[in-house]
Amino acid sequence: MHIQPLFAENDPATLYRLMARYPLATLVSTRTSGAADAHLLPLELRQQNAAPARLRGHVVRDHPLRRDVADGGSMLVLFQGPNAYISPRWYVNGQRSARLAPSWNYVAVQARGRLRWVEDDPAWLLAHLAALTAAQESGRSEPWSLELAAPNYVQDAARRLVGFEIEVTALQGKRFLSQQRTEADRHSLVEHLAREPSGMARDVAQLITP
Repeated sequence: MHIQPLFAENDPATLYRLMARYPLATLVSTRTSGAADAHLLPLELRQQNAAPARLRGHVVRDHPLRRDVADGGSMLVLFQGPNAYISPRWYVNGQRSARLAPSWNYVAVQARGRLRWVEDDPAWLLAHLAALTAAQESGRSEPWSLELAAPNYVQDAARRLVGFEIEVTALQGKRFLSQQRTEADRHSLVEHLAREPSGMARDVAQLITP
């Protein structure tokens, strides 16, 4: 991921918050043939004190990721937060000269690490599924949990799954939020994005620092 210094986010705590809030990640793996594959999977972030962060996930046993990536396989994982199109009409400065172009605001985190499969460990898998669910259900007036599902159903589903864990060895973040524009421009962007029909655009508006 190309990151210019102005747009770099280097604070691990900030990056972990983004990863936890937007857990659907793109995992990029490479087959022995050299072909690359991309897999969309929700990941559970495990991070404690100064220990390396770990990403936990699961797939069905016949998933291509399980078939093509062995223990120790190198993984590239991309998390993306909200993103939105930026119209040149929203910029206050530059209207007279017309030296403007459309842009896109977004936040993203790129993690690298090596994958380790977790097989035949029902307790690990159920704890992972429970944590992944709880992270999304927290804050709801009536949160759902695995305990509300039929025990046989959960156990049967778990038997068809295999878990994995990726220890994060490198972490990069990018916040492309019009930092290069003037304060007046950023105020204008916040106002216009807040009026967009897309909820994602309104989320971007909350991330921009005027």
